[in-house]
Amino acid sequence: MQPNSIYAKPVARRIVLGLAFFFLFMIILSADIIPDQVSFQVGQLSDRDIIAPRTVSYVDAAKTKKLESEVLASVANVYDLDVAVLSKAEENVSIVYTTARNILADKSLLTNEARIEKIQKTSPVSLPSLTLFGLVSLDEVSLAKAEEHTITLLRKYFQRGIREDELDVARKHIVIETEELGLGKHVESVVAGISQQLLKPNYILNVRETDKRKQSALSSIEPVRETIKKGQVVVRRGDVVTSEQIHAMEELGLHKGQFSELRIFGLTIFVLTVIAVMMGYLYKFAYPVYANDLHLVLLGLILLVALLLGKGAHYYSDFAAPIATGALLTAILIDARVGLVVSIALSMLFGVIVDHDLRAVAAALVGSIVGVYSVSKMTHGYSLTKTGIWIAATNFLVIGATGLMQQIDGTQVLIQGLLGIFSGIGAAVITTGLLPYLEHTFNITTPIKLLDLAQSNHPLMQRLLLEAPGTYHHSILVGNLAEAAADLIGADPVTVRVGAYYHDVGKIRRPYFFVENQFGAENPHDKIAPSLSTLIVTSHIKDGVDLCRDYNLPQVIIDMIQQHHGTMLVSYFYKRATENEHGDCIVEADFRYEGPRPQTKEAALIMLADACEAAVRSLAKPNVNRIEATVRKIIRERLHDGQLDECNLTLKDLNIIGDAYIRILSSMFHTRIEYPDALKELERRKNKNGNSPKQLTAKDDSNTGNGANADLCAKKDC
Repeated sequence: MQPNSIYAKPVARRIVLGLAFFFLFMIILSADIIPDQVSFQVGQLSDRDIIAPRTVSYVDAAKTKKLESEVLASVANVYDLDVAVLSKAEENVSIVYTTARNILADKSLLTNEARIEKIQKTSPVSLPSLTLFGLVSLDEVSLAKAEEHTITLLRKYFQRGIREDELDVARKHIVIETEELGLGKHVESVVAGISQQLLKPNYILNVRETDKRKQSALSSIEPVRETIKKGQVVVRRGDVVTSEQIHAMEELGLHKGQFSELRIFGLTIFVLTVIAVMMGYLYKFAYPVYANDLHLVLLGLILLVALLLGKGAHYYSDFAAPIATGALLTAILIDARVGLVVSIALSMLFGVIVDHDLRAVAAALVGSIVGVYSVSKMTHGYSLTKTGIWIAATNFLVIGATGLMQQIDGTQVLIQGLLGIFSGIGAAVITTGLLPYLEHTFNITTPIKLLDLAQSNHPLMQRLLLEAPGTYHHSILVGNLAEAAADLIGADPVTVRVGAYYHDVGKIRRPYFFVENQFGAENPHDKIAPSLSTLIVTSHIKDGVDLCRDYNLPQVIIDMIQQHHGTMLVSYFYKRATENEHGDCIVEADFRYEGPRPQTKEAALIMLADACEAAVRSLAKPNVNRIEATVRKIIRERLHDGQLDECNLTLKDLNIIGDAYIRILSSMFHTRIEYPDALKELERRKNKNGNSPKQLTAKDDSNTGNGANADLCAKKDC
């Protein structure tokens, strides 16, 4: 790759990775958004069953319009009573009859035709010919009688109230009522004719108030919504397709090759937002993960696998989807806090698959979070079997509770709860199956893998036990020390324990050059030069690294082997070398370990535990005060020598570590009572070997490195 390539820039690489996984997520999530489409016409015979691919709720415009019409029809019109209509009608009645009397009294009008013509010209209303003929045929008494009945009829109907749509009916009723009075032919025609002509609506429509009431009624109407459930048959094979069914298919995006651009656009924004929020969290709160391209690829693959599992289960039951698999893999392989974020992100994306079914999303989210809580305690021996049981129980409770809240049938809720149990156990099983492959592919060491390495039946541990038993015993004690302190300062206790078990595994190559494996035999360092002794002692680091690589141990263990002595000086042999006749030519750097210095809390804990255990073991008569002085001295020397400069231990952590080591070492190396018989036997053996007690003590001091010129840090290694 060229140095100036865009892919060489971390930001560009992450953008490319993000876009790649974005398109993969879109393919999975949009599968139901772009369903198979059909083309039907109203009245056509369906040749297949059309099943809704998702739940959709929409407004039925036709049914809503029909409902609005029914409501408008039920709203009564508002009318105002016009009292002037009655007064005007009575006035006109008086004018008509007065005119008729005057014309009848006019002697110049000799014929009825002349009288009728005169009345037509002077009458305020237009009267039918039969009524006019009746008027000119009546005498004074009959006219008075007709006028009285006319006013009575008009008052009766006006008081009752007449609307525009009731006018024709009222006029017909007037004719009937007039005939029932039995007034005679001419009087009836006059009364009926004048009344019909003067009868007008006195209830006037109040348009403004009526419209106001109709608008109020319309505003209270909810649009008619139709809901089609996922899996519901919209059109059955052999049905005659109706307009309502076509409308339903259009809403589902199934008709006439429709493509919902808005849905795809919304999904795009949603997925990009989820990815952006996740990347923002990693950048802000988990930067080591954000800066590691392999971890980002692994995170994307985990999300992809979890969504594929959810998609596959979706076609059977949403509650059987093992979505918690993604959270478990993330928590175990990357980080528990990132696992919580992945739980939320996966649940949100799973909501798209299940068409935003809150119950399925809630079960996936809560189950995933419980799974993360469970595996975060794996350092204390928790297993994925227990994790699966916890997730299964949580799924059952969440599904059952939400089912009761929605008042779903009890049998259905029970079946869904059982599927949730299957989901939890399935998530644990799938996680167990995928872990080894992901560990190997991405070179990640999990607590489960470390716990396997801590077993005494591991081939390399077996070799250490058989070929260097003293070193094996020492490593176990160092592991106990370091693990106890790790819990107190927030380090990883499993990593510390396993690292301690293997930290001196390189001594297998030359076990008898190390005092813990000599068991009273002659010390070979007494016969070789200090520089060669230093080379042999320091080479156990390189030998340990080679053995670990031969046995495929993870890099984290190799790092702790390389760092557990840092760049410390092998002071015992250095001082021996400087005491020779060519001591002025000795270079101190030749007597130091190659390093590097401890880079992590875990490596520093092993360094301190290794030195403290060896130094306290070499004390002639250990007691609490001597052990405490030794431990504090070793920690102080490592600190002043700069061995702890590159790890993130604080002075408070060092005090806590010292307290823990003192407490444990005091219980391990307490003073024992020396029995008289044992002392006599020891004296007899010394005399037999021809060594005085004083001479033997000096020899032991030189072997253990506890002589006057020895440094405590080198007691074990020589």
